[in-house]
Amino acid sequence: MQTKKSYLLLYHPLQAKLQLTHVRHHLEKANKTYSEMPTSGHFGADLQSLQHYQAAVNRVIVLGGDGTLNLAINAFANTEVEVAIVPCGSGNDFARQWTCTPTQWVEAAISQPSRAIDLGKVNDRYFVNVAGVGYDAAVVEACADKRGRWAHFSYAWQGLKMLYRYAPSALHFSGNEQSEKRLLMMCFANGQYFGGGMRLAPEAKIDDGLLQCVQIGAAPFLRQLQALILSYAGKHTHLQQVCIDTLEQASIHTENVGIEADGEYIGTTPATFSVQKSALNFVVPDC
Repeated sequence: MQTKKSYLLLYHPLQAKLQLTHVRHHLEKANKTYSEMPTSGHFGADLQSLQHYQAAVNRVIVLGGDGTLNLAINAFANTEVEVAIVPCGSGNDFARQWTCTPTQWVEAAISQPSRAIDLGKVNDRYFVNVAGVGYDAAVVEACADKRGRWAHFSYAWQGLKMLYRYAPSALHFSGNEQSEKRLLMMCFANGQYFGGGMRLAPEAKIDDGLLQCVQIGAAPFLRQLQALILSYAGKHTHLQQVCIDTLEQASIHTENVGIEADGEYIGTTPATFSVQKSALNFVVPDC
């Protein structure tokens, strides 16, 4: 076992310039050993490169958003490697569960201990925050080539357009029950926020061994717009078209409906979603 902690800085090259400078400064000031790896935007290649660090580092500090964090958790799930985050992406939805200052994020990433948290899994892809089927995946797919400072605006604009245009799907699924419903989307939440600040699953916890299954049923445009607006405050849960359940596993049997995980488009159904209990050593900030 290594007696001196070694760090890997995994960073998004377009989003993390300032934060990378700060983290380097803090590590060098504390006489810490570290390596660096920029992401390329190609998930498979980046995942393979990242997995080569499993035996060489103790802790990975992710400088980016939910997509960069998703890359790290897929590389280091069910290993001894600790994962921390300094949020600097376009959405940062997973990090919204804490109210840390930029300095607190850096300090926690470097020196705070980790603890085991749950992950979700859709087929063979892990997610740390939220995975979904339907409308949200269509929005993510439409925004796939939108990066940088305009990404958040693009996501909001595509979200409104898709809310008007997207045709709800008849989803045949099994979990706590077997059913077929016409849904705008079905999401599986380990974290509370998604979509650039919507508090989709206010009761979700990262260490309870469960996923929150959020179903948004088909409804007229204005009622869906109401749900969208109320979701930013977590006040959508009482609406007639919203159903929230807790579960450990569910399968969607309908074919060819889009899937997103942590804001990344990953393919189409059919798919099985499950919770992976205590699968990641994550640095949960104390703030």
